[in-house]
Amino acid sequence: MISLVETPEGYDTEMRRIEQALDEMGDHALDRSGDAEQITRYAWRRYQKAAVAGDLKELATVDSLLDKAIALLADPSDLHLLKANVAFKLHRLDDVRAALSAAPLVRDSREARMLAADLAFQEGRYDAARAGYDELIVEERSWDGLARLAHFLFKMGDDASAALLYEEAEDQLTAKQMRNFAWLETQIGLMDFQRGRYKEAESRYARADKSYPGYWFVKEHIAELWGAQGRYLEAAALLEDIVACADRADLAQAIGELYDLAGREETAKIWKGRALAAYLRSAQSGDVHYYHHLVDYYADVAEDGVNATIWALKDIALRENFSTQSALAWAYFRAGRFADAVQWSDRALSSGASSAKLHHQAAQIYSAAGNSSKSVALLALAHSINPCVDSFHIHH
Repeated sequence: MISLVETPEGYDTEMRRIEQALDEMGDHALDRSGDAEQITRYAWRRYQKAAVAGDLKELATVDSLLDKAIALLADPSDLHLLKANVAFKLHRLDDVRAALSAAPLVRDSREARMLAADLAFQEGRYDAARAGYDELIVEERSWDGLARLAHFLFKMGDDASAALLYEEAEDQLTAKQMRNFAWLETQIGLMDFQRGRYKEAESRYARADKSYPGYWFVKEHIAELWGAQGRYLEAAALLEDIVACADRADLAQAIGELYDLAGREETAKIWKGRALAAYLRSAQSGDVHYYHHLVDYYADVAEDGVNATIWALKDIALRENFSTQSALAWAYFRAGRFADAVQWSDRALSSGASSAKLHHQAAQIYSAAGNSSKSVALLALAHSINPCVDSFHIHH
């Protein structure tokens, strides 16, 4: 286990180091006169900056930059792989496949196979995803492979195995990988949070924050925990700190919901309007990342089943898994189409996913459809998974 005694490098320090490296490479790093190593290094640094900051707009810029860089290289295989990573973060799953197909020299690499397994999971091909993760772990118990399998197992309800794998993943890290350590600690804390174990979640988040200070990802989950604990204004203030540095529409929505809970309706209205405008601008520009957020917004904030259904159908056309199936079921519920809601809820439940939200919404759907016995059973299951299922959460 990594010692947290020494003062670690924090988020701000790492970002300054990345920016300094980019400054040293200069604005002309992608000139045709530059060599392959320089072009690749520059593209990687730009990706690293966007990924560490969680900046979706910058990731989209990096995606375009990669097209230019790929055209400059005789063998751009590594950049195709990087493009696949960018596309996955932006939920452009067709682009992930295209990038991997364009890089035959790296198609069988470990990172490409990890992406292929992630793609299978996103597309609801659970057996293929599990087989992919298992195969990678047999070959090498790397921290990122262990973390992927842990995430899969948690989603499918095997909490004990997931926790052990996350802990093992932490043991693979060195003192130079504190951001990765903080990310893993936050994932363990999120498991606790989604099972209603708030004290344990708080401890994990505190450890993550100590290991890599200033990380927005950790702060976001701390704010979510505070919101669930009824500390609405504190949670909103912490999220506003994040949004001041990064334009995050999803967090703007969360801030609005927190102000609603705190009884500040006018302030809530401003933040929710800001979120919706950003979601729609993104979608109108051709981006797909916020489709699922639009479903959540229209279903749970506006309670507009018609618009929720429109966006849910767009999202499920990109990737059909238990999450998008459940979202479509909930949209149909909001639209009063209870038979359709039951059909899609059943498909989501058949995945075997262990999600309190999924079962809680399914209970309401079955109640509306007139099946009270099934509703009662699903509600009991939801509360057994997370006794705090009704509390505040951020729409991730």
